[in-house]
Amino acid sequence: MKWRKILAAGMGLVLAAGLMSGCGDQKKETGSGKKDDQEKAMGRYVEEDLKPPVQDGETPLGAYKKDGILHLYTSGASQDSGTKYYFYQYQDGQWSEAQEDAGLTAMGSDFMLNHLEYGEDGNVYAMGTPTNPTDAMPYGGHIFKNTQDSDTWEDVTPENLTKADENGYAANVTDVHALADGSLCVANGSTGQAEIYKDGEKVFSADMEPMMSNFQNTIGTSQNRLAVTAKDGKSITFYDTDDYSETGSAALTKKGESFNLAPGADGTWYCLTEGGIVRFQETGDLMETLLDGSYGKMGATGVSVISFFSGDDDEFYALYNEYDKGGLFMARYTYNKDMPVSADNTLTVYGLKENKTVQQAISLFQTQNPDVRVDYSYAVGEYEKPSSDDIRNLNTELLGGNGADVLILDSLPVDSYIEKGVLADISSLKEELVKDGGMLENVAAAMERDGKVYGLPARMGLPVMASKDDSGKVLESIEALTSYLGENPEAQVLGDTVHTSAAETLLAVMYEELVKEDGSIDEEKMAEFIDDYLQICKNMDTQSLEEAYGYDPGDTEDRNIYFSAGYFTGYEDGNVTLCELQGYSSMMYPVYSIKKAGIEPKAVKNYYVPYTIAGINASTKQQETAELFIKALMSDDVQGSETWDGFPVTESAFNNMIAYADTDAAQKDKVTSSYKDPKTGEEVMDEYGNVDGQSVQTYLDLIRTLDAPFVPNQTLFDTVLEEMEKCYEGTETSAEAAKAIVQKMDTYLSE
Repeated sequence: MKWRKILAAGMGLVLAAGLMSGCGDQKKETGSGKKDDQEKAMGRYVEEDLKPPVQDGETPLGAYKKDGILHLYTSGASQDSGTKYYFYQYQDGQWSEAQEDAGLTAMGSDFMLNHLEYGEDGNVYAMGTPTNPTDAMPYGGHIFKNTQDSDTWEDVTPENLTKADENGYAANVTDVHALADGSLCVANGSTGQAEIYKDGEKVFSADMEPMMSNFQNTIGTSQNRLAVTAKDGKSITFYDTDDYSETGSAALTKKGESFNLAPGADGTWYCLTEGGIVRFQETGDLMETLLDGSYGKMGATGVSVISFFSGDDDEFYALYNEYDKGGLFMARYTYNKDMPVSADNTLTVYGLKENKTVQQAISLFQTQNPDVRVDYSYAVGEYEKPSSDDIRNLNTELLGGNGADVLILDSLPVDSYIEKGVLADISSLKEELVKDGGMLENVAAAMERDGKVYGLPARMGLPVMASKDDSGKVLESIEALTSYLGENPEAQVLGDTVHTSAAETLLAVMYEELVKEDGSIDEEKMAEFIDDYLQICKNMDTQSLEEAYGYDPGDTEDRNIYFSAGYFTGYEDGNVTLCELQGYSSMMYPVYSIKKAGIEPKAVKNYYVPYTIAGINASTKQQETAELFIKALMSDDVQGSETWDGFPVTESAFNNMIAYADTDAAQKDKVTSSYKDPKTGEEVMDEYGNVDGQSVQTYLDLIRTLDAPFVPNQTLFDTVLEEMEKCYEGTETSAEAAKAIVQKMDTYLSE
């Protein structure tokens, strides 16, 4: 699931006629965020972790409830024996031990099964794709039926769904449900239609939002009703399965969120999105928000919904794939009359950019602290670039003694905030997290100034350098680089890369040499540095490289990566490759390519890059609650999540990563990539997978040695890059660019 909504918990049970609106007049919150106890409304749904006894590496296939028993199906991959499938049963508060489903395992030799549903006809249905596609059985979705819990599964895929298209692929079946008479309701991701098949023949189709991924439950059935996610992605449309007439529609949430539908009794429907669980009628009337998403797993990042269904007595179940952890989460949702509808306190959190780790922490924190509502806001999305106005407005607010309780300090002028007393000293929290929470001590010291700590990073990046010889020495200083280029005027220095990556990387490497202690710029060195950069781009022939790769710098998303240049086409003598590792998944290709070249990776000037730096506003009245939130950021649940925005910063998370790296589930993943070498024209084929535990340990050992946090002034960094681009385009000389940078930064610093 991709969560885009700003998380703000505490909506609780909300009633309205056709609208998601508030519950009537309530006393406004005071400055402390507390409400009068006499006016506190009670009763809302809560999430319970059922903790099925699955083993590491098992991933969810599907779940349903039948005759009062909860059934859970999983798959467990093994490199040696192939994939096996297991089922569990939950009854009277107890899980059964795992049992292998022999029928599914037998089928798994020919098909990769990816989803399972319980039909209204009392049968179980599984979906899968051929493991070894042929012309007779092309790649595409197949549907299998299991009758009366036997080990036998029958392929019931309608014939026209198995036929190959012009590209050689059969239909992509993303969801399937069965009506009481056995008719199949299929979500066809290839055509973007919901289709009904009776006795193998298509009898109805309706446009739906095209979903290319499985498990989204984008269609649902209940008695004689078919619910379909509308093509506009903004509503649910209902059809009568007897005469196929349209019977109603309900607008539920904004486009871009994932709909997961489940029927209830008497024409009631439920929908789970990243925003929570909503109850509604097919006409859209009597809409209720039963649970705000920030109080449950659906509000977290790194998860997708596999199954969602209602149970007995207004309870609900959801099975989540925690793909960032390689596991699953089985949730039950029940009404708790003693739980307050809305939280007593509000904690405000602000960062310039949307942050997945922060969102993960909010989900955990509010589950653990239901009396606190976290109000999280940010200026721009994850891949957008904040403007100078965003920073200027925040500065004005903070210097006026206002602003959020917790500040995510990435890309903000931290040292200026420290100087002006905006940030609280959290030294004691740092000591506690290092001692009791296993936070890496060197990383925890990233924002330490004069013996005080003003922020703690929840993620980190690891810049590494690799070369076949000692070429990396030329990047030790601008003087060394200039001297080398003078002696070797045609030297490429970096491995093949585009000019923008070259600019970012070289600037990061030389940053501390270009910027004086007071934040001003050494104009002479800046001009010299830009000249070196231009010569490297010329020698590398970046223009030809970019044409070969079809690169357009205007299409580049804003990235939180400072060091990334040189590993497009391997390693050449005299060239240096630099890359910034940002978590387990990010290690795949860089580590593979470094190993392939037989090179030992090295640190870049002993740098590490702190990310998701959490500080506390010195003006907050909720210091203790703010510290609890930072502890949530450093918790195992958050640190162990693969959110693709940096490595974890705790010992336990790294140890778990090392253990996971050696599992069959991790090692079975393989990626094949090919590219044409722009210099030779030869096709290069690479196959690689996840790194093993020893590789993770090697890089963790390297991390422990680092003592230089790379925290650039982002405004300065972006200003320099803008002027370097003008020089590359030929509209400005290096001297003019250096002068312009000095003038702009002098103005910025004075402000």
